Amino acid sequence: MYHKFAILANLYHNVNIISKLSNFLNIKSSHDNEEIIIKEYNLSDFPELDDCSIGKLGEELAKKYYQNLGYKIVDTNTRKRFGEIDIIAQNNGQTIFCEVKTRSSDRFGSAVESLTHTKKKRILRMIRYYCLKNKVSDENIRADFVAIQINGGTAELKHFQGIELI
Repeated sequence: MYHKFAILANLYHNVNIISKLSNFLNIKSSHDNEEIIIKEYNLSDFPELDDCSIGKLGEELAKKYYQNLGYKIVDTNTRKRFGEIDIIAQNNGQTIFCEVKTRSSDRFGSAVESLTHTKKKRILRMIRYYCLKNKVSDENIRADFVAIQINGGTAELKHFQGIELI
């Protein structure tokens, strides 16, 4: 009997999370200038990142950016066969799922342009998976996108808060 009750309680919890995610993900957000945070970094200020690949460099800069804002980094590079989340952070009871894209040239498009519909769907799947697996029932979740464009010795970080995934 206890086993059946546990299954029902878990099912209720999962349905509750999915409904909260649906409400969250249907929120429309525009990307007006006041919703985009832009920060510029001089890469020579981060000698510990000299040996990093472009992608790793971007993720480390984004992590430092979040930490400087007072966010607690919960996990990085969470991967499953159907997707990946670069940074999972928490701040004031809110769980933030962040995708980081870094570009050193515009040859394949800028970092901002790299967030495709397919990538958004994969991020959404990973958010759902993470919330169900870790029983994140708080309705205060947010998906962010950090685009980092590297030009010479500087990196321009653009932080889009509360991106629309569907």
